Amino acid sequence: MQKRKNKGRSGEEASQRQLRVSELVKRNISKILIDSNFYDQNGKNYSASVSEVRCTPDLKIATVYVLPLNRINSHELITFFDKNKNAIRHALGKELSLKYLPDLRFKEDTLIKQIEKTNQIFKAIKGG
Repeated sequence: MQKRKNKGRSGEEASQRQLRVSELVKRNISKILIDSNFYDQNGKNYSASVSEVRCTPDLKIATVYVLPLNRINSHELITFFDKNKNAIRHALGKELSLKYLPDLRFKEDTLIKQIEKTNQIFKAIKGG
């Protein structure tokens, strides 16, 4: 799978520290989402795969890219995780020993959709 270029706001490559913290956050959030089945008040299960995490240069904000595992609307999944990010962040704080625990921002991972669109364009060019 194609990786996004991990660049900061200024367009510079991410530091080794950013990459290490991002990977730690990714692994631990994935573990938290697997271990703590998240359900809403109606009993609907919200399962997701964490494809990537990007931290800001000051490590205060971590953007978490997620893909829904069940047939859940991506927007609904992001809204649910945003409402429950304090519980996820609390569980993350128990797993990590960082000076500052980053604030979590959840976003839909659109990379797979972009790859599918690109493949459809190539098929159309071959067939046409």
